Amino acid sequence: MEWLSPIDFPAQQHDIISRRQEGTGQWFLDTPEFKRWLEGSDKTLFCPGIPGAGKTMMSAIAIDHICRTTRSDDIGVAYVFCSYKSQLDQSATSLFAALLKQLVQSRPDIAHELHSKRGSKPSFSDILQALQSVLSAYATIFIVVDALDECADKDARGKLIDKLHELQARADLRLIFTSRFIPEITRKFQSKSTLEVRASEEDVKHFVTGQIPRLPGCIQRDEKLKFAVQNKIVEASDGM
Repeated sequence: MEWLSPIDFPAQQHDIISRRQEGTGQWFLDTPEFKRWLEGSDKTLFCPGIPGAGKTMMSAIAIDHICRTTRSDDIGVAYVFCSYKSQLDQSATSLFAALLKQLVQSRPDIAHELHSKRGSKPSFSDILQALQSVLSAYATIFIVVDALDECADKDARGKLIDKLHELQARADLRLIFTSRFIPEITRKFQSKSTLEVRASEEDVKHFVTGQIPRLPGCIQRDEKLKFAVQNKIVEASDGM
């Protein structure tokens, strides 16, 4: 598995979801758009949002929800967290290898076959071919691609969108993509179901309530002050 890809997106997922304030993100899971995607009536869900809206946290919440509610050997889950800090690891080959690595965990024979044939790192076409083979081993596959806009390699970004959509023709593959509002990206999803990510007032309130112990004692002891702080932060956040 390490030979296939050194990138550990599951570790990133664990780190992100561990920072979730309990109770937040439920609005996203309750939307008709997410439910239709989860049930398979919409195969692709595009989730744009302003900087700081919480897109990465919503991706992690969606992944966590899928993993907890659809435990079955027939269901595959994989994800990618793009980041402007990790440009060297964001070629099309490395990102698709990371997806393959996650999906092949229950099918190590495929990774072994790739390794024994090549020995060296597999090519992009090798990975795509292996990915097609792995997808056919699952009844349903969920793939989440977070922060497309942070993938500076436009070739990798284009292939993430186009090749994953091509694979939908061969499998029950359900895709979520998140991104900032970038015209060249949003144009790619004009015909797809869209759900904007914004920090809901309820989520910001939950978060601020969880942070009250960090505030000065004079605020903690005064219910009116706590209420005022909460309301002012919600008002100022404006969807962030």
